[in-house]
Amino acid sequence: MLYIVEVPVTDDDLNDRMNRMRAWLDHRRSEPSSFRLLRTDTQQVVRVVFKTESEAAAFASRFGGSLVTSPISDTAIA
Repeated sequence: MLYIVEVPVTDDDLNDRMNRMRAWLDHRRSEPSSFRLLRTDTQQVVRVVFKTESEAAAFASRFGGSLVTSPISDTAIA
């Protein structure tokens, strides 16, 4: 199963926040399945997909994100 975390970001803090996220992942030697910026007309979020719930929860807690409540299967991410 995979666990999705979404962290809201603004244009003003995007570069700094993404750099801090990448440094945190590198420090923990974490390799998420996916790391993307998603934009809509009203918001933008960094969506990170993890293989373990504990890693996803730690990331969400550290960066003020939300853990998607339902885990998804590995085949749902393409």
